[in-house]
Amino acid sequence: MAEGELPPQLVTWLVLAALPLLLAACTAFTKISIVLAALRTGLGAEALLPFGSMLALGLVLTSLAMAPIGEALWLGFEDAGGTAGLANASLAGWLELLEPLRGFLSEHADPDDLELFAELAGRSIDHPVALVPAFLIGELGRGLELAVMILLPFVVVDLLAAQVLALVGLSQTPTSVLALPAKILLFLAASGWQTVVVGLIESYR
Repeated sequence: MAEGELPPQLVTWLVLAALPLLLAACTAFTKISIVLAALRTGLGAEALLPFGSMLALGLVLTSLAMAPIGEALWLGFEDAGGTAGLANASLAGWLELLEPLRGFLSEHADPDDLELFAELAGRSIDHPVALVPAFLIGELGRGLELAVMILLPFVVVDLLAAQVLALVGLSQTPTSVLALPAKILLFLAASGWQTVVVGLIESYR
């Protein structure tokens, strides 16, 4: 082992410990979870759409969006000799294995964000210290943009429901009594689930 190089076993444990962070920061999960949360909030159906079900849907959609990257990583895993080979792999070996993920992050990170974080970290734009936060910031921004697009129609329905209730003299009635079924019917009539799912998956293809 070269001087200054981490022991292979330590590298392996560090990579395994970082897997939850990789899921949150280096995959489609961040944007997908924001969009699904906006949909759940906009419909006002928190009781009808349990958090656990939306989380499960988010994980499934993330798996679909990341499937090509997962396949590439699996092929690299097999080429590296599987678990036995990676157990003694160096840091350079792990970085080579994660090259498909690095390409994915670079493709979906905004160049301006890459330059910003590279300058802040004093590293190249290909370095993970610049690449990961640039990708994450971009995903947060795109997720919020989609959230606004989802929420606006629901806000209009809420306003219309409030006006209708006021006109019929039921201004004291909660708006959700009329707005909730109206929003659900409109969402289903517009094939909302298909639109959201296809839009999210296709944004990574």
